Amino acid sequence: MSPDVSLDDGFLFRSLMETMVDSIYFKDRQCRLVRVNRKMALDLGRADPAELIGRTDIELFGQEFGEMTMLDDTRIMETDEPIIGLTESRQLESGQVNWTLTTKTPLHDLAGTVVGLLGITREINELKRAEMALEHLATHDTLTGLPNRYLMFDRLNQLLVRAARYELSFAILFIDLDGFKRINDSRGHDVGDLVLRGVAERLTRNLRAADTVARIGGDEFVVLLESLRAGPDAIALADKIRSAVGMPFALPGGDAAVTVSIGIGQYPDDGRDAEELLKAADVAMYRAKRRRAAPAPPGPRRGPGSGSR
Repeated sequence: MSPDVSLDDGFLFRSLMETMVDSIYFKDRQCRLVRVNRKMALDLGRADPAELIGRTDIELFGQEFGEMTMLDDTRIMETDEPIIGLTESRQLESGQVNWTLTTKTPLHDLAGTVVGLLGITREINELKRAEMALEHLATHDTLTGLPNRYLMFDRLNQLLVRAARYELSFAILFIDLDGFKRINDSRGHDVGDLVLRGVAERLTRNLRAADTVARIGGDEFVVLLESLRAGPDAIALADKIRSAVGMPFALPGGDAAVTVSIGIGQYPDDGRDAEELLKAADVAMYRAKRRRAAPAPPGPRRGPGSGSR
């Protein structure tokens, strides 16, 4: 059976270029567009694909993004090796980020010489948003939106590397709420959740953008304080946090207040790894909690942890 003459190569090529939901484009050795499909033209605000012919990515997408893609294009054509499944992001004029997945392959003439490239680009914004949402869910506390234990340890380990490399000091605050269980039990979990969200908001508001506030479970929070000059800085900040969190919360059924016990672990004095520092701050926090419940007689502080408030 002979093939239908209406389905020749020219017809099939035109159909591909007109109907594909991905952007398809051909470039010459100078990285100029020589053919684009209708989808790419529409995405770039052009009704006619011919308006893009002869343009480079610098002209279409700006200097920074254009130079980056042209470096990739030149490498593909010089090495005769494709790029497959490259994820890229570009900020649009609206401020939104456009995520794409691109494959580019060299084009050869009949003699086998590379004369250009073929690119196929697909928008993956919904997929990327779902991926980022899952990542956020895995690394953040669902109630407060703060980093969770996993992300806290990741940032702490990064901070340890920087501190060791540049001979910096920093502190960890281990924070436990006093009186939260009474509110949670007597007034219900919904009110308790409001308190936890309020505490998270006050902690975040009273810290620098470079610091990390994490909820690691129940009514326990951890704060990573970067680049402190000395222990007194951490103590002063702990006092500030204690005052801010101790203010009454406006809650259904009447105002209520909680206090906090705070333990401080200082790098490098109290430990040089994540577990040691967290343990030092935890021990100091329990010492502060015991002292608040039953004041201890005056005497020198003992045990790990730079201080407790």
